[in-house]
Amino acid sequence: MAFRYDGSGVPEIYNAARRLSEGARETFSRAIGEHLDAARGGRVLDLGCGTGRFSALLRDVLSASVYGVDVSSDMLGQATQRDDLGRIGFVRGKAEALPLRSGSMHAVFTAMVYHHIADKPAALGECARVLRPGGRLLIYTPTREALGSFLWMRFFPTARRIDTERMPSRTELVETVCRAPFTLGRHTVIHRPLTDDLQQYAERVGMRVFSTLQLVPDDEFERGMAELRRHCAAHDRGETVYEDFEVFLFVKSS
Repeated sequence: MAFRYDGSGVPEIYNAARRLSEGARETFSRAIGEHLDAARGGRVLDLGCGTGRFSALLRDVLSASVYGVDVSSDMLGQATQRDDLGRIGFVRGKAEALPLRSGSMHAVFTAMVYHHIADKPAALGECARVLRPGGRLLIYTPTREALGSFLWMRFFPTARRIDTERMPSRTELVETVCRAPFTLGRHTVIHRPLTDDLQQYAERVGMRVFSTLQLVPDDEFERGMAELRRHCAAHDRGETVYEDFEVFLFVKSS
């Protein structure tokens, strides 16, 4: 199942609902620096950039020239209105047909996008095309193995079924990418801080900006949210809520 951001109303609230906490910013900044150090000072593509929530991190951590590409005009519209995204170029385009010159990028970064791409071999071929020899491809994504760390998913059976079907397994992702001219350089599981406590967590999930929750029937969403809120109220101890995401670093073959 696919979700279209344009016309959904999600882009208008996306920045507030998916805001990176200070802890998350530190976690991602460290991961970007460790995995993409070879692209420092170069040109980096933020593929599926959305509203640009990772674009500024790429720019600042890597001292890089960042180019954001997304298929959604509504998401890009939100990105271009942000005051903190200066010196970042945004352009509408599909992952399967990138509007960039061949060999022009030192790195491609893509976060929470892999499962949205319809034709993955074509998109990966495009990533290889725009990268220089030895360029880096960093894929940040949930996998089927990590879904159990998402507390909210326990309360929405349809969501669990959808993401079990559309999220890649670790082995499947690596095998698919390596069929393009890439080799696996590194795989890391990130224990990512999401919110400061369970009350904030329930509020964020309730904004329904996760694409999977947009695909859940309304009546199931309301029931699930009522159960999730009760759970969070009963178990909130003021502790940070974490989820597991995976980072896969690939290197383009020469």
